[in-house]
Amino acid sequence: MACSRLGRLPLIVPLVAGLLLSLNASPPVPAQEYVIGARDVLRITVWGQDDLTRDYQVDADGFVPFPLVGRVKAAGLNDKQFATRLADLLEKDYLENPQVMVTVKEFLSKKVHVLGEAEKPGLFYLAGPTTILEIISKAGGLSRAAGRQLVLIRSGGSAPDSGAKGNAILRINFERIQGGDTAENILLEDQDMVFVPKANGFFVLGEVKVAGAFPLEKASTVLDAITLAGGFSDKAAPSGVKLIRRLASGEQETISLDLSGGSPRDQIIKIQEGDTLLVPKGNTFFVFGEVKRPGAYQLDKETNILEGITIAGGFTDKAAPGRARLIRSTPTGPQVLNIDMNDIIRRGQRDKALRLQENDVVVVPESFF
Repeated sequence: MACSRLGRLPLIVPLVAGLLLSLNASPPVPAQEYVIGARDVLRITVWGQDDLTRDYQVDADGFVPFPLVGRVKAAGLNDKQFATRLADLLEKDYLENPQVMVTVKEFLSKKVHVLGEAEKPGLFYLAGPTTILEIISKAGGLSRAAGRQLVLIRSGGSAPDSGAKGNAILRINFERIQGGDTAENILLEDQDMVFVPKANGFFVLGEVKVAGAFPLEKASTVLDAITLAGGFSDKAAPSGVKLIRRLASGEQETISLDLSGGSPRDQIIKIQEGDTLLVPKGNTFFVFGEVKRPGAYQLDKETNILEGITIAGGFTDKAAPGRARLIRSTPTGPQVLNIDMNDIIRRGQRDKALRLQENDVVVVPESFF
């Protein structure tokens, strides 16, 4: 079934609200133990053993070289778990009932980048569970030139039984934040990147030479925007660019663009405030909506729609699998295929698990109930 190219789609991701400038206004974050990682510096105290008590750095592979017992795996454990492991090893052959205490002296394993219109943008280390609100506060808050939205880019991990990786793109709306909605003041993860644009700004992400936020006054068309971002990288797929735009109603539309030169009309579409241009790698598909890691993913020739959703982390609790859609570019224009994923998952109708093609867009809408 054909549809217009400028189709209205559900949100690329649920809006992530909850960013205020007062830490006291944030909702409580569930207590979590800090997990030790590579490059962290640990203070290890063995009571009554001064020669063993000192600072130790976790190696790049997650191990700590420790006297008597050799290299001990620390990454993935909290301080209490690692102290117990050391005590067990020391007691086995060397010490009677050793008392070991471990504290993290320097948090160097998990880092987040804050870029753009923060007062003090830069690299920040996560010293335990940290929310978006807290990291913006560590960056000095937002500058006076900051716009109404920011973008969080999160590196995706490999899905089970798949080597495919991708990036989740979370759009955060400051107007919701200023209205006091703090329900989704999410926790940050290692390698997250937070872009804070200028007012009247837009974003260019993906396979360009200088990804980030840009002032709107320096660009008028999507081609101007790509030029501001340094042009396409060598791995880019210019024919598969997506323009993600939020409407006044709060809904979001995704516009497929061919910027390879084959469609001159696409190149002169005007950029609007808050727009995001996403430039994928070649041989890429997209998963948007109610999945855990929406974004762009590398396409394997055998990947079907169920595997694509799995690669994107699977459905969220709000998903409506029965109303999934596959949007596919064809020579005559985009086509929309309605797919009931319940037929595939619950009823075993594997013939409906269509094989994905380059630049396919899978959309999982939100359930009404």
